[in-house]
Amino acid sequence: MNILIVDDSRIIRARLKMLLKSGGYSDLFFAASAFEAYEYLEMDRPEHTGEKIDLILMDIQMPEMDGIEACSRIKSVDRLQDIPVIMVTGDASEESLQSAFEAGAMDYIVKPVRKTELFARVSSLLKLKHETDKRKAHEQELIHEIEERKRAEEIVRKTNKELKKANTRIIESIQYAKRIQQSLLPNQDEVMTYLPDSFFIWKPRDIVGGDIFFTECFKDGIVIAVVDCTGHGVPGALMTMIASSALRRITKTEQCHDPAEILKRLNFIIKTSLQQDTEYASSDDGLDATVCFVKQKERTLTFAGAKLPLFYVQNSEVTVIRGDKRSIGYKRSDPNFEFTNHTIPIEKGMSFYMATDGFWDQMKEDETRRFGVRIFGKKRFSKLLGKVSGLPFDEQQKRVLEAFYKYKGKNERQDDVTVVGFGFKD
Repeated sequence: MNILIVDDSRIIRARLKMLLKSGGYSDLFFAASAFEAYEYLEMDRPEHTGEKIDLILMDIQMPEMDGIEACSRIKSVDRLQDIPVIMVTGDASEESLQSAFEAGAMDYIVKPVRKTELFARVSSLLKLKHETDKRKAHEQELIHEIEERKRAEEIVRKTNKELKKANTRIIESIQYAKRIQQSLLPNQDEVMTYLPDSFFIWKPRDIVGGDIFFTECFKDGIVIAVVDCTGHGVPGALMTMIASSALRRITKTEQCHDPAEILKRLNFIIKTSLQQDTEYASSDDGLDATVCFVKQKERTLTFAGAKLPLFYVQNSEVTVIRGDKRSIGYKRSDPNFEFTNHTIPIEKGMSFYMATDGFWDQMKEDETRRFGVRIFGKKRFSKLLGKVSGLPFDEQQKRVLEAFYKYKGKNERQDDVTVVGFGFKD
């Protein structure tokens, strides 16, 4: 460590040099006056560019400026305050020592300088300086860490603020998309004129979803379709827009009400709209669907399904008619596939139900197994329909939803849920 010796006596400087070198202190620097010490310490500069001084041995009695005033001026400089100063004096009076300590000196040595005393004082204060430097360095590290943390926290705060704004914009956009998607749903009053005994459950898993139900009224009957598009959330909702537009084109513009033909046409439109009939398609999306055409006067219901079934109940007995094992619109979907129509005579008291698989694929609370008895399942769904089929349809809707939410418990919804039920009292 570096020691600066300030003394106007060349002899004293030489003696201190000899004693200190004998004790292993070799990094010694010398000044013959306070002003030389100032120049070495570069007191007029904000930073010291030379060797860092760890200890000063200062003579009190010096010409031009004594050691006490010199010590006071050195201690007035912030970057020099931690350098310990030992006063070397021939005047050990109480008044002189008090002035030295008030000026900032930490210890003193009485002339003539004795080796043992010198080593003890120097060793003690160099250790103190070393510990002070360590503490200061640690404090600076902590200050730096705190500043870095504050900067990081400010960045995080600003980032979170921007993310919150972006999230708000996204949510607002999705909420608007929800209103658009809801506008695609059938007019309930119009449907009730054809199917007075009915209920419609439409529960997207997210704000918007990939399920949609559709109706189109004809002079001789009504088409009802339930569609389960690829995915849920925004991607699924985009698919429902395409599906709803295609169904409207097929039924309203083309005046098609044959369920099997509707599915075939829907398959073609979805596949070609997404260019999934070409090798350039970047997507492979589609849908499952069930379509019914109800003729009230003729008392018949014709059903065709693409993977989704139709459930009907008569005298509490549930019958399931499975749809064809073909999905619609995917790259692998055959555009020439002929879907199968199933025609059922409508008898008094019969109830019919169409649904997406989000209901029976729902997992039980706290269960993680996807297959087996831990999902609601089609059998449980069929039994539920058998139990509620004799109730008024508004009560049926309530019971069906209660059963779903009770089974789900606190578990997350797996998928969008759509259930359509309608019946014939007479």
